[in-house]
Amino acid sequence: MIRYAKVYRRLTMFRIAQRAMFAVMLACSLGTAFAQETADAAQVADTVARLRADIDGMRFVMGAPEVASARWQVTEAAPRHVLYTAQTLFSKVSRLAHEVAGEALLEAPPPTAITPAAVLGMVSAAHDRLLSLMARVGVEPARSADAQTATWADALVELVDANRQLNAMLVHEYRPAEIYDLVVESIAHVAGIADAPVPRLPRFTVGKTPTDVYKRLLDCYQLTRQAEALRDMPTLGLNLRRERRRADVPPSEAYDLARLLLADIAGMARLQSAPKAPASFPRPTYLYSAHVYRLTDVLAGMLETLDQ
Repeated sequence: MIRYAKVYRRLTMFRIAQRAMFAVMLACSLGTAFAQETADAAQVADTVARLRADIDGMRFVMGAPEVASARWQVTEAAPRHVLYTAQTLFSKVSRLAHEVAGEALLEAPPPTAITPAAVLGMVSAAHDRLLSLMARVGVEPARSADAQTATWADALVELVDANRQLNAMLVHEYRPAEIYDLVVESIAHVAGIADAPVPRLPRFTVGKTPTDVYKRLLDCYQLTRQAEALRDMPTLGLNLRRERRRADVPPSEAYDLARLLLADIAGMARLQSAPKAPASFPRPTYLYSAHVYRLTDVLAGMLETLDQ
């Protein structure tokens, strides 16, 4: 009987994972021909508001702390920025379901196109994954929630806050090694765009913190925006000066910024049909924030060449 129960539980988990994965793939492959008719910033913002309300309900039940970090100040954002941030959020909701209920870890597949419909689909898939977890553990969803404003910038800020809150609910702690891998991939894309070899690592300097890494990633983002503007790409209007004044930035937020930066750089590479160049660096046995910081120096130097 016990053996049967275990088999049944495994089959149930597999079916849940299959359904969740199917929902994500369906959401990411929404028809682009009707994108403008089926979704807009207002719909996305409303869905994000409901998602935020349910994250807070789950947080309350779990007894996790409420995050009260200073919010991003964003004057403009493109649908792609919201989509990339929703992808990050989906992976965190999936990790939460894994930690709380033992469900399979899922990553959202890359969308076939970046359209308002695809953005709405990705946010809805993350929300559905959360609702599935809440139903399993007996947490009631929020009755209703509507966005106060309805722009892509507003939706992005809400998703950034949602990611921060999920960081506080996860057992998993984002480590320098995870940020390191994202920066290496960004370097590979920039090398492909520039059609140039990857430079050598600069001198290693100890004592760097996650806050130092975060601020250096902001420098890289400023250079990325300049390169995007030269290519007539909509840029992220994040108040970088205000973000640079922050102190004690947790590694999870450096990770989130590194993912968004990578996605923007990869978007430039797609625009130019530039393949990733080989980028291989020796991986330290013990990897600290100082190693990530050294890599961001390489990335910043390469991004400067794109502005010329």
